[in-house]
Amino acid sequence: MGFVAERGKVTRDDAGTWCGLVPPAIRTLSDSAMIIHRIDVAWAAFFGLSPPTFVLPGIQVVKHHWLADYHGVWLFRHHESLCVSVPPGSVDGVQTAVRTHTVESLFSEAGIRAVFGPRIENIVGPAYQGYVERPRFRFAPHAGARVLSHADHAALRELADACVDDAWEHSGITFDDQHIFGCFVDDRIVAAARYRQVWAETAHIGVVTHPAHRGRGYGRAVVSAATAAALAVGFIVLYQTLLENAPSVALATALGYHLYATHLAVRLTSEGGTAQPANRSPGSAPCA
Repeated sequence: MGFVAERGKVTRDDAGTWCGLVPPAIRTLSDSAMIIHRIDVAWAAFFGLSPPTFVLPGIQVVKHHWLADYHGVWLFRHHESLCVSVPPGSVDGVQTAVRTHTVESLFSEAGIRAVFGPRIENIVGPAYQGYVERPRFRFAPHAGARVLSHADHAALRELADACVDDAWEHSGITFDDQHIFGCFVDDRIVAAARYRQVWAETAHIGVVTHPAHRGRGYGRAVVSAATAAALAVGFIVLYQTLLENAPSVALATALGYHLYATHLAVRLTSEGGTAQPANRSPGSAPCA
């Protein structure tokens, strides 16, 4: 017996053939493709490219767009493409230098050193770039997690002071952020996360956990709260961390984040041999 046909819904006739709208399985694939397309559009805007150009296979060398003040190179590997963002004056030279490379060979320390040689100050990465949208998000509620207000700044500063190994700086959290969430234990903030709109429809997560309270789910609780709030207002939510930071990648995966790209950041030296400070960096790796 077939399903009852109902106006505006997927139906099936008595022969078991889908009619009317798209079958659920195909509709799910369509939803997934739409999500990927939306993220492709956002990242294309980051690099100043059209979406069709952004997803072309192979290596593309472009001048910095959103990274306009970054004195370095950012290699962004996604789908079958590698987008290499460089300072404006370097485009022609880098395009020539990478002609003999494949995506695989260039996206490596050896490949980068072959192209940029002694101009390299340091290489950071590879980094994980994940994303999540509503259908895939797995909320992880915690009784101690809530949005922070100005009244919580003293407690937040205590957390910042307790962080070691530049964990606070790597989180990208500032006291001026408008959307910060904290997880409290005995009236103390043991983890904090924020979301921040950066470009297009994207919101970026930053997270830090007190070194004495790691591995207890507090980082996941605040990232979950920040992610839920960003999704509620319609953002694509992005999460970045170093690939070698397995606990941080696992945190993102547990909440439904999926890998979109991997990237490498290459800081270049100035002509005098000293790295120039970047007013805008490609992103901060969260530490959870």
